[in-house]
Amino acid sequence: PPRSTLFPYTTLFRSYCEMSFIRNDEFDFQSFLSLLDGPATSRFRAVMDGHEAYEYFSLEDEGHRGGFSLTISISSLGISDELSYLISIRDDNESSCLMNALKDMAFSDPLSGFGNESSMHSFLTERIFLSKQEGFSFHVICIFLSGIKEITAMFGKKTSDKFLHRFSRRLAKESSEERLFRIMEDVFIIAIDSGERYTVSSMVSSLVSSLERPVFIGDTEILPSALIGVCQFPADGESSDSLLSNCFSAAFIAKRKNLKWSFYC
Repeated sequence: PPRSTLFPYTTLFRSYCEMSFIRNDEFDFQSFLSLLDGPATSRFRAVMDGHEAYEYFSLEDEGHRGGFSLTISISSLGISDELSYLISIRDDNESSCLMNALKDMAFSDPLSGFGNESSMHSFLTERIFLSKQEGFSFHVICIFLSGIKEITAMFGKKTSDKFLHRFSRRLAKESSEERLFRIMEDVFIIAIDSGERYTVSSMVSSLVSSLERPVFIGDTEILPSALIGVCQFPADGESSDSLLSNCFSAAFIAKRKNLKWSFYC
């Protein structure tokens, strides 16, 4: 079936689209199922029945003029009494693959492999929308890494880049379940789903200890120093800009109190 029939609420597929839907509400299941073979249909039904949390499907249609190739990922959100889902659709045609590559360049930080500032604002805007719809909260953690300019001046840009890369890998290891962003040369952002301050407090305390262990680059030992600010949606801001600003403020509060980290309030 035409894409407009299969996905009535999404009219443009240039490279990547996401939408959330409630079972039997906005998504044309019968049209979608008709595009799947037997094993894929079983996998799809396993997600719909709540037995699996995630699946992806590749669809190709050479019978229609121009053809198309789509990769569809479906994740169960498991919200309220109804099963809810997030569906991600990627167009895999050659021109779209090029656009996806350009998108990666526009939204990714090449040194750390994390999302950049544009990616962070996009992610937080989506997370805020879902949080308002479903009534849950989340935390944003801002990490200031001190001394990058001094490291560059003393050891050169190549060494400082290696240091940032290894620091990023350490941060990724300690925050494997969270979304990570590098928005400035020395500023990193972590978005975590937990709304419990106790859980976040424990995580940040452990994070400081791990991040400040020495980094060795050849014979050079570098001691990282991190300053961290934490804020919570919606208590500390209801937009990506306000959350980021208040994270910065929380870090400055920590610095004034001679602490390593602080909540915004």
